[in-house]
Amino acid sequence: MLFIKLMRWLRGYVCFSASDGFPERFLNLCNQTGIAMWQVSWQGCNMHGITDRHGFAAMQQCAAPAGIALKATGKRGLPFAVHAYRKRTGLLAGVAVCMITLAVLSSMVWTIEVQGNETIATEEILQVLQEQGLRLGVRRNSLDPRAMAETAQQALPGVGWLTVNLRGSSAVIELREEHSVQPWLTTDQPQHIIAAKAGQIRIFELYQGAAEIMLGDAVYAGALLANGRILNLDETFRYVAADAYVVARTVVAGHGEAARSSQVHRLAPGRTRYRLQLLNFTIPFGRQGDDTTIDTTFHLQLAGRIMPLALHRHSEITAQPQQRILTDRQLQLAAAAEFFNRAYTHTRAAQMLEQTITVDLTQDYARVVLHGAAYENIGFAVAIAGDVQT
Repeated sequence: MLFIKLMRWLRGYVCFSASDGFPERFLNLCNQTGIAMWQVSWQGCNMHGITDRHGFAAMQQCAAPAGIALKATGKRGLPFAVHAYRKRTGLLAGVAVCMITLAVLSSMVWTIEVQGNETIATEEILQVLQEQGLRLGVRRNSLDPRAMAETAQQALPGVGWLTVNLRGSSAVIELREEHSVQPWLTTDQPQHIIAAKAGQIRIFELYQGAAEIMLGDAVYAGALLANGRILNLDETFRYVAADAYVVARTVVAGHGEAARSSQVHRLAPGRTRYRLQLLNFTIPFGRQGDDTTIDTTFHLQLAGRIMPLALHRHSEITAQPQQRILTDRQLQLAAAAEFFNRAYTHTRAAQMLEQTITVDLTQDYARVVLHGAAYENIGFAVAIAGDVQT
């Protein structure tokens, strides 16, 4: 039904009314001529209906023999809309240019987004990919996302995997960073495995070297776990890169604190400037300052689709020193934030078994303290000092 309505609108149709004369003879003549009519209805002695624009011209020839007074009550559709603006060539040319421009721009990259980076700067990632040809305004069919992703992953240290996805006119760069739990040495040089912290051994898997501990042993920080100096049968020694997986039950302790009174810098807003960007073309409004700014970007969207037009707002800010006094609630929240930041860094590779968290609040500071136990990989590789032979 929707397709039929669309076709009728493209071809154009006329709403008409017919009165007086002999309506039956008029309908018979229209049927013999092959005129299409629909939505025919009667209101008193008047007949109303709809026909296409060619049918209305032929219908006028059938109205005279039947004595019918035929009148067009409305004209709808594309041909009549174009006919109304037939003398406005500039408007029609503008519509044509707009359609061609949108068709050309739709084949280009309008926006570039980076997702998943934590420690690697977005600007560094975009710079590497820009060297591979990914930039605003580039044609999508000229890009090889797989080759770009492989080259960028090799050029960016610390990236576990990286992919470039082209979604319409947007390029989305997704990546995951590698997190090194222990600073292991290369396995081509002699090394010992020692305990990074004290604990009770729960898992011990020796891959290379000589074992110096057993399951259930309590070790102190720095204790030798796997020996890279091995005694041969002829009473000589050989050196290997000891390798082992050692998990121990350890004591976990940490704290975070915040002072009630501290020197802070309050940001004061200054002048705001704007910059209009169309793909790689930029139009600044006003002189750009050198002060610290807060940049905000607004993308033009049409029907949920991001357009290649963006407005950048640069708000200048100045830092003014100020003495800050926290309330009890603010002081506790500040100490908790500091505590969780430290706890994430020190326990993200540990399996917590038990924990107790206490909050100490005084007139001058607040402190959040953690006491608990966890399973941790305590194996730590250290090079064997001195001249050795492998």
